[in-house]
Amino acid sequence: MSKNLLFKVLVLLCFAAVAVLWILSAAEIITINLAWTIAIFAFALGALFIGKGLFAKNVGTFKKMNILFGAALVVAGVLALVGTFIDKNLVLPIIALIVIVAVLLCVLATGGKKWDQGDNENAGYKNYYQRKKEKEEKENRRDDD
Repeated sequence: MSKNLLFKVLVLLCFAAVAVLWILSAAEIITINLAWTIAIFAFALGALFIGKGLFAKNVGTFKKMNILFGAALVVAGVLALVGTFIDKNLVLPIIALIVIVAVLLCVLATGGKKWDQGDNENAGYKNYYQRKKEKEEKENRRDDD
């Protein structure tokens, strides 16, 4: 099973779990708090996207996008819980902490690599004309011998 398939299945299982809770609530079998359901769903999806960003072998931009999208989902989960047990004064510091951790994870996931530098920026690089001149000089030395 590929990692991408596992990610898709886990995301769909999160959606299925919310749908089952909705059905059970509509049938009045259980009573659920909508804020808690949204928060748990957002936290689960956020964790999946952050995990995908950290462990998938993608281009650095895709890794960062997955991590930042996961962090946005975690922020949405925090916002869903405002008023339940999170005080309104704590919302902005919690969001700031989530953003800082997301940026840190972005740096760690990409390894802090900068963009590829061109060959002409490497020490001792010779352009086409310099290589051609050296090749002609070698051929001239062979012809002289």
